[in-house]
Amino acid sequence: MPARKHDRIRLGVASLVWGFDLSEQRALEVFLKDASDIGYEGVLVFDMTVQPWLDRPDEFKALLARYELDFTGAILRPTLDFGGTERLTKFMAAAGAEVMNISGRDGTQAEWDIVIPALQRHAEIAAANGIRAVYQHHTGWIAETMEEYERLLAATDRRYLGVMIDCGHATKDWPGHTAQEFIGKHPELDYIEFKDYAPESDLRTEVGRGLCDWPAVAEAVRAIDYRGWIVIEQNGSIRPPRIGPEESFRYVRDVLGLGRR
Repeated sequence: MPARKHDRIRLGVASLVWGFDLSEQRALEVFLKDASDIGYEGVLVFDMTVQPWLDRPDEFKALLARYELDFTGAILRPTLDFGGTERLTKFMAAAGAEVMNISGRDGTQAEWDIVIPALQRHAEIAAANGIRAVYQHHTGWIAETMEEYERLLAATDRRYLGVMIDCGHATKDWPGHTAQEFIGKHPELDYIEFKDYAPESDLRTEVGRGLCDWPAVAEAVRAIDYRGWIVIEQNGSIRPPRIGPEESFRYVRDVLGLGRR
């Protein structure tokens, strides 16, 4: 199943800079309030954050609605627990989510023949429950470079596992290639993450402060007429959590030429 269709770009935010585990409701609500106050339309959270809500999808959806937020999706840290993925994606569908981002330590090229079928199986389960799965290329994992990610995409079925781009990891991990190059090659993109990279601050960099060529990325996004979620993520900060994502939100809105929410 393809990603859900939208009539425009929608900006969401990942919870990581607020904390890896927001399963405690007070911590979750700090994140939701900050995201809403900044102007984001949706949120992406880790699988562990929604664990207390798996049997209460309507309550989780109502909590997001209280803050005028949609459920962009959840990050699945892949294991061989396919039953857990079944339960997670059923919850996600019931709570209104769209994307399952498969993102976690998953092996190396040496384990290719083991890992790829497992990733495909997670994606098949998600599709059966109405959720679009994508795989996140990442430093040190089975698909780090652009060439490795293209190999992974060639080895999996697009009916189940979609295509995404993490602009921060592309800037950091793709020598000789760029995020805008990949976007141009893949107009079928299901999901985009805007993250920046600088050697001094690694992936804890606000969007617009790093090495990614954001005007070129924005032009590539417009060229493929992308309409869907762009999620802003920052891996950490020494400042209060909302400051970086607020700065990034303003920059992204400007570079993409988006109006206010």
